[in-house]
Order: sequence, then C-alpha cells, then structure tokens
Amino acid sequence: MPAAPHRRGRSRRDEAVDDNIEEDDASQQHAEEDAVAEDDEEEQPRRSNKAGKRSTKAAGKQPAAEPLSDVGEDDTADDNLPVNEETFGDKPLDRHEGTKLQGMATDWNMMEKTLRASAFSLLTEVSSAVADGADFDPYIQELARLDLLMRQIVDIDVEILSHEKTLTELHQQVVGGAEIDNILDRYTAGVQEKSEAYEKKTSRQRYAKSDAYAKFRQAIYEVQHPEEAMPPIVEFLPQEEGDNSDDDDDDIQVGGIVQDLKCPITLILLAEPLTSTVCGHSFSKDAITQMLGPSRTVRKMCPAAGCNKQICLNDLKADKDLERKVKGAERRARRREDEMDAEEIVE
Repeated sequence: MPAAPHRRGRSRRDEAVDDNIEEDDASQQHAEEDAVAEDDEEEQPRRSNKAGKRSTKAAGKQPAAEPLSDVGEDDTADDNLPVNEETFGDKPLDRHEGTKLQGMATDWNMMEKTLRASAFSLLTEVSSAVADGADFDPYIQELARLDLLMRQIVDIDVEILSHEKTLTELHQQVVGGAEIDNILDRYTAGVQEKSEAYEKKTSRQRYAKSDAYAKFRQAIYEVQHPEEAMPPIVEFLPQEEGDNSDDDDDDIQVGGIVQDLKCPITLILLAEPLTSTVCGHSFSKDAITQMLGPSRTVRKMCPAAGCNKQICLNDLKADKDLERKVKGAERRARRREDEMDAEEIVE
C-alpha cells in the first residue's frame, strides 16, 4: 500500500521536470527565431544593395524609356489643329498646309452628317409619335416645342456648314496659287460673313428650303391628315417683313405628296415593306419576292401602276421608315374603330 503514494509523488516530479523541459525548449525556440530575424535584418540591406547594383547594371544596358506624353506626338501633329497663326505661321500657305485646311473641312462635314443622322431623324420620329395625340393641349404644346427645337438644330447645321464651306474655299484658293498669309483673319471673316447673311433671312427663307425641316413637317402632317397632300411648307411658317410672294422660288411653293401605304400587288397595307432603289415604289415583302421569283438578278416590270421601270430583288431595300408609318396608320385606324364602338354603346 505505501507504493501507491510513492508512485504519485514520482509522477508530480516527472510532471514538473517535463514542464521545465517544455519551457526551456520554448525559450530556446524563441531565441533561435530572434536570431534568425536579426540575421534576416542584417541580410536584407545586403540583398537590397546587390539587387540595386544588378538593377543599375541592367538599366545601363538598356535605353531609358520615353515619357508617354511624347509618344506619337509627331504622328498626330496635323490632326485637329486650330486655325490660327501659330498653326500655319505668318507666311503664305503652301500646298501641304492647304491640305490641312481640306482635312479640317472634312471634319466639319463629318460633324454635319452626324447631326443629320442623329438629331434630325430622332426629332422627326418623336414628333410623328406625339402627333398621334395632337387633339389634346399638352400634345399640341409639345409639338410647338419640338418645332422650335427643329429650327434651332437647322440653325446649328447651317453654322457647321459655314465653317466647312469657308475652309473649302480657302483650300481651293491655295491650290489655285493664291498667296494667303493672314489665314486667321480670312477664316474668321469668311465664317462671319456667312453667319450674318443667314441671320438676315426671315423664317421662311431659312427653313422653307431645308430638307430636314420639310421631312419633319411631312411626318407630322401624315399623322394628322392621312390621305391628304401636305400644303406648301411656307404655310407652316409665319410671314415676316421681307417675305414677298414674288420673291418666293417655285420649289418653296411645292407641297407634300400623299404616300400610299398600300401594296400595289396585295392592295392592302404594306407588310415588311421593301422599296425599289430604281423607281422608288414600295411593296410587301412576301408579295414582291413571290412575283419576281427566286433569282435576285432577273429583272421584271415594276407592278406599280404607270411605272415602266424593270426591277429585281437586288434593287429592293428594307424600308424601316415606311414600316413605322404603316404601323402608325394601323394604330390610328384601331383607335378610330374603338371610338366609333364607344359612341355606338353610348347611343
């Protein structure tokens, strides 16, 4: 029985010894880690110095990189230059500098085309949609606002063209051998002269000859007065001082035409309309493709009444603008039917 306590006492001593060993091992491990860390700290500067020396040697073998801002500077020196004496100097322009003028004129021309393809088309489409509800005051006011906006965009278009025309005229003078040494004054005077001449015009003189404004008014009139020809465009523009009927050109007095939205083959509203680039007549896709046959190049007489042109499938192009008009006509027809049904119910 005395052996049991003896074993317990020996176990405590063993545990104490084990604890001391573990503490010693931990202390030794921490000491080793500190030593390694110190060695690393001492080694790091040496490594950095070696790496720096290697980098310096490598940099000495290669040319220094040029700043990014200078890259391509010579290649773009002639692009988008302003018209001033700093760009062209104070000496007469040579043919090379005249080419710069033509490039600038081309830039203005691209801006004008972008304006026509975006703003003009969008305003015309929006106005056509608004015209559907023109029986209500808010829609009438909105159409008036859109009309004013279209005129303002026409003014901007004319201003852009004045820059293009002035630059083109200067370029032609240089090519013709004229000595132009005051380019800035000539350019400014040319643009100002065209702008002042335009500002002196009345509203009829400004917008009656504008194709964009005429298409804008035509789109509205087709919605409000289907199956009626639009009157002369001057009737939509107020008469002002300086407007004389004797001075009006014949082309100003020409009004719109009634566009037939029915297919000359099916005699019903067009479906997926295709318009001929040869004669301008439009047809439903299925009807005209069936009539012309499978070949895209074999020509046949146009089925539109009174047309003596021959067409083939390759001459036909999808007409999204005409398709939009057809859908608008269908929508208005359904609305009229609904209104008639409502009136019958009330009675």
